Amino acid sequence: MISAWGHLQRIKKEEASITEMPLAQLTALTANINRDSKKAPKPFGVEDFCLFADKNRKNDQFPPEAAAIALQLRHEGECPEALIGCWQAVLSAAQQTTKLPDVRVLWSDDRAVAILAPVWEGKNIRGTLVVSSMVDGPVVLRDRDRPLLTYTVRVPARPHFAYVSAGELLLAGS
Repeated sequence: MISAWGHLQRIKKEEASITEMPLAQLTALTANINRDSKKAPKPFGVEDFCLFADKNRKNDQFPPEAAAIALQLRHEGECPEALIGCWQAVLSAAQQTTKLPDVRVLWSDDRAVAILAPVWEGKNIRGTLVVSSMVDGPVVLRDRDRPLLTYTVRVPARPHFAYVSAGELLLAGS
């Protein structure tokens, strides 16, 4: 019971972290506009204004399960284009003994969004997010191996055209 409560609190904190990101970006921009570069030579970052973000979370390592799935998709000729920029990290994270999850990848119908090695946390989905175009708002994802299974999630807005984010939590959309 206590572990379930802790798990729920972690999910709520991550939801709050996602929600506060636009305000933190605006605050960092305002602070940098008004910053005296002689007194404070280092510019403020978005993380300086995030209250709920987990500072200890390592989000830059590519998970071995996602790497194995990426290698399989490349072998099948269906690898997302956004993975090209971090292919060296995929190769270094790949391991021979990695057990593949039951659900390998969830795709959007236009292949602009993919989640490798998704794991459900209640109605939300956590996994390695691969985005190949500007996406914002609810997106319908389809299980690659079971195409009749669909899930609607909200992809957080990012200023990048394409990006890869390991351990991303996607909130259930409507």
